[in-house]
Amino acid sequence: MAEPKPKAVRKTRRRRKPREEIVNYIVAIEDWDWGYSFSLNAERRPIDPYQEFRHLQVRGRLLQPTGLQSDRVEISLLPSPELITDRRKELEPVALGSLAARPDGISGNIGIPWDALTPILQMLIAGRFRFVLMRGTSFRHRSARLNSLRLETKLTEDDLSIAEEAAG
Repeated sequence: MAEPKPKAVRKTRRRRKPREEIVNYIVAIEDWDWGYSFSLNAERRPIDPYQEFRHLQVRGRLLQPTGLQSDRVEISLLPSPELITDRRKELEPVALGSLAARPDGISGNIGIPWDALTPILQMLIAGRFRFVLMRGTSFRHRSARLNSLRLETKLTEDDLSIAEEAAG
């Protein structure tokens, strides 16, 4: 009686993660709001006896990319004490923040250095900042990771040409 032949060992190939497409998101600022809260920290073992929360919400219309379900955008800029120059050297971030696509629009959360809030607020109060430019991955499962943020008074020729290239 013949013995069954041993099955050939198949090498399994490791699939490479597909390279994520990088997209430029350009938002025309239409409105903004700032909130602040300060309270005692009610946590069981607080690191700090106080809780302080500041966030800046910027609302606008998405100029690029086009073709998403909605062009309404609301971005929350969240000042973080961890992003102070000396402390942030120890961090290993994967993103500055993220965008989420919802039926009523796009929302985003982006961490910014604590000390950047004051000049950003001053420019918004003066009506100078008109655009938010972000760079990150394209939407996948209704979310995108961001790796850069700019607030600008106007779009440059480079910004416009990048936007036109993205439009195809």
